[in-house]
Formats: sequence, C-alpha cells, structure tokens
Amino acid sequence: MAGFNILWYVGAGFLLGWVLSTLTEWLWLRGRRMGGAVPGVDPMTAALGNRQPPAHPPGDYRPYMAASPALAQPGAARGNHPDPLSDIRGIGDVYEKRLYEAGVFTWHELGQVDVDTLRAITKALPSSNPESWIVQARQLAAESGRVNAIYTGPIPDDLTRIEGIDQVFEQELVQAGIVTFAQLAQTTAPELAAIIPAHRLDDAINFAAWIGEARQLQAKG
Repeated sequence: MAGFNILWYVGAGFLLGWVLSTLTEWLWLRGRRMGGAVPGVDPMTAALGNRQPPAHPPGDYRPYMAASPALAQPGAARGNHPDPLSDIRGIGDVYEKRLYEAGVFTWHELGQVDVDTLRAITKALPSSNPESWIVQARQLAAESGRVNAIYTGPIPDDLTRIEGIDQVFEQELVQAGIVTFAQLAQTTAPELAAIIPAHRLDDAINFAAWIGEARQLQAKG
C-alpha cells in the first residue's frame, strides 16, 4: 500500500510539472505574439494596418496607357504605297493598270468608286461584276489594315516584267517604296538585299541584273 502511494505522488508530480511547463511556454509565446499590441486593438487588425505597399512598382510593371486617337482608329493606313488591285477576283493586270492610270491605287480608294465609274475606267466587259469588286476591295482593306489608305506617289510599273521578280518580290519592293522602274534603277544591290527577306534569298537572285534591266525599261519609257 505504501508503494502504491509513492507511485501516485510521483505520477502526480510529473503531471503537475508538465502542466506548469506547458502553461509557462504558452504564456511566453503569447507574450511574444502580443508584443507591441495596442490596448483595445485587435492584434490581427493592427498587423494588417501596418502593412505598407511597396514604394515603387516591380521593375517589370507596365502601366496601362490608352492609345492616342490616331493609333486607336482601326482605319489608320499602313504606309503610302499602292495595293495589288489584281488580288480582287475579276480584276486582272489590264484592269489594274487602267485603275492605276485613273488614280485608283488602293483597295480603300477602289471601294469608294461607284459601279458606273469603275466600268468606264476599266472598260469592263458586260460580263464583269464591278459590284463585287467594291465589296472585295472593302473587305481586303479591312482585313489588311488599309482602311482609309491612299497613295500619292507615281503610277506604279509592272515590276514583274523584270526577270527574277515575281509577285511576292514585287509586293515587298512596293511596300518598301519602290514602285517604278526608275526607282528600282536608283537602288543598290545592298539596299535590295535588305528589302528582300533573308529566308527567300538564294544563289539565283541577281540584284545587279534587276537594277540593270530596270534602267533599260526606264530608258524605253
């Protein structure tokens, strides 16, 4: 019986010590968490209130800026150059040349011409459908970002008459501002190499020959 009492006292002592140790540790941690708290103010509220935004935004921050009115307009033209009117179904090289000579150079400009005028300019055959030309021209202008685009340069020459210049190369030259034989004749081989994308270059391209043939065609008028 005496042995049992001793074990009970020892067990009770361990239990009391554990409780006191745990209570002491809890009070100490609580004191640290509550340190600096303002009386009457919830500690979480105080912690959130003390958070400050960074003095400067991150380095990769890109503030939103509204586009200027000129850039915001979807009809802003992309350069002063003619459009390939022959891309319109029903308009071939002959009709395109007649439209250029009449001062109709871009899809936007063609889209503003009435049907009767188009027939008169192109001398279109009765089977032609100028109404569809207008619809196609407006659609091409919208899809290509050429709404409101006009051209004020010289009448374009058919650069595909030069050996080695196909329609793709011609359009790359046109968009670079070279639309006539005279303009091509005044360029240099390095300038042409910079205009034609590198991935399209091959040993068959002879820019010097382009320039020479352009000079010959210019001389013939």
